Amino acid sequence: MTVASQITGAGTLLVLLLMNACAQPPAFQLEAAQKAVDEAKIAGAEIYAKDDFMKLEQEFALAKDELAKQETVFWIFRLYDDVDEMLSTVVEYGGRVAAKASKNKEVAKMAAVAMEQDALWAVVSAKRLMTSTLRRTERDTQEVIKQQLTALEAGVAEVHGLIENGDYLTAEMHAKTLKEHGVAVHGALRSAIEKARGRKSRAHV
Repeated sequence: MTVASQITGAGTLLVLLLMNACAQPPAFQLEAAQKAVDEAKIAGAEIYAKDDFMKLEQEFALAKDELAKQETVFWIFRLYDDVDEMLSTVVEYGGRVAAKASKNKEVAKMAAVAMEQDALWAVVSAKRLMTSTLRRTERDTQEVIKQQLTALEAGVAEVHGLIENGDYLTAEMHAKTLKEHGVAVHGALRSAIEKARGRKSRAHV
């Protein structure tokens, strides 16, 4: 290799190194990725797309780790191409996670509201039956029935509050439990009426 060739090669290498040295940390991409993660969180992804959100956070963490790794490299040799690609992936995936969370949240809301109505109907049905039942039952039984219905009514109010606050999964779960308790109380009231009728029938014999 001639001296001229060596000089040319060295010059080319120097130019490439200087071009690479001009590369700047992907501040804009980093900001966009952080925004994508934040928007997914605001959409409720921590609850309504939990696994996807965990993966999104992991991808973002890997990108930030790679960025930090490049920052430890001598400035001439820093490469941000991989970081750019990783951050772009976070932005794209974050949008999908946010959309999925919003959809799942709306579905959960509809389910919670429907279950709230079922629970309310179960409580109202039991309360309607309560009046005729109380006249035919003993005082101790009356107090138990009243306490149960009071607790159910308070539970319905709590479920409504959860829905208002956007905690749809918890609301649906509580409403389902209330519905089951309401049905159980209704059954107990029916049983109490039958027993009272039985005692009345025997008294007339």
